[in-house]
This record gives sequence, structure tokens and C-alpha cells, in this order.
Amino acid sequence: MKAYLLAAVVALLTAAAPHAHAQTRRAARNAAAPAAGPAQVLPPGSATAPVNTPTPPADPNGKLDYRNPAADQLIPVEADKRKPITDDLQATVVELLELYHDSKQSHWNLRGPLYLPLHEQLQDNADAYLKYADLLAERVLQVGNPIDGRTGVVAATANLGEFLGGYLSDKQVLILMTERITTVAKRVRQRIDHLSKVDEVTSNQLQELSYELDKHVWQFRVHMQ
Repeated sequence: MKAYLLAAVVALLTAAAPHAHAQTRRAARNAAAPAAGPAQVLPPGSATAPVNTPTPPADPNGKLDYRNPAADQLIPVEADKRKPITDDLQATVVELLELYHDSKQSHWNLRGPLYLPLHEQLQDNADAYLKYADLLAERVLQVGNPIDGRTGVVAATANLGEFLGGYLSDKQVLILMTERITTVAKRVRQRIDHLSKVDEVTSNQLQELSYELDKHVWQFRVHMQ
């Protein structure tokens, strides 16, 4: 009887051994594996996690190329209007850049009893010229053309004459700047009339500039009256 019981116990231990070894192997693998992060929730019906990265276009050589030549034609302004807009605004931008430099030259070198009010006004004017130069330059880019604001181009094409160097009296500044601003203001009015027949949007932008130039002329003129 004892021999029978002993054989039964041995049989049970032998049968349980593979199961115990399997549990030991699983425990070892779990201990070696890195801790898993929070479970990712997938959209219904998804077999894999979504990838939220853009797929850029590729050129025939397999290199990434984001340039799309078809975008060159995505310009709302009609093709026949672009050159006259560009020509008028290019001329205006270089004049504004010239007025900016003239205003700063006067702002720095000014002398005389009107120094303080003119010094401050010249800075305000210079800021306005840069503001409108930037606005109109961007309009040229909007219609599909580049703008040229290089210093050599400004000096060669602004057609306002060379500005005086050295110290400047308040009387000199009033005369010089009033004459130069008046010249640009008259040219801008002619371009407003021209562009009103070409593109009202651009013409309206020049109208805002025209108001600002007229105001600057008035503010200098009253000092001389």
C-alpha cells in the first residue's frame, strides 16, 4: 500500500514540473522586459496606432522637395494688372525710403530754436515712411513680383536730388523737407489716378499714404507761416 502511495506522489510531481518551469520562464521574461507605458487608445476599427506626421512630396530623385511650381499661379490679381501696379509701387517705395533717410539725417543734425519739436516730428515722419514702404512693398509681392529696395537703387531712382550733409539749421530742414515731401505727394496723387483705372485695392493703399504726406507738408508749412 505504501509503495502504491509513493508512486502516485511521484507521478503528480512529475506532471506538475513542466507547468512550474513555464511559470518560472514567464516570470523571468517579465522581469527583463521594460515597463510598459499607458495603453494607447486606438480609433474604432484601427489595427495600428495613427501616425500624426505630414508626408512631404518627393521629387523624381527621391529627395524631399517642398516647392510646388503650380503655386506660382495662385495670384488673385489679374495678370495684365501686375506690371502697372509693380511699376507705380516700386517708384513709391524708393521715394519713401529716400524720405526716411532724409528725415533721419535731419533728425540727427538739426540745430536752432525749433530743434525739439522738429527733432521729434522728423522721427515720427521717418517711422511713417518706413511703415508705408513696407506696406506697399508687400503689395508688390502679393501681385507676384519682387521689390527692389537696395540703397543703390534708391539713390539712383528716387529722383529727389542729393540731400545736404553736415549740420542743418531748423530753417534749412523746414524748406528742404517740405519741398521733398511735396514732390512725392504730387507723384503719389498721379499714381492714385492711374491705379484707380487698374486696381482699386492698390489705389486705396496709396490714398492712405497721400493723406499722411499731405499732413506732413502741412505740419512743416505752418512753422514757416
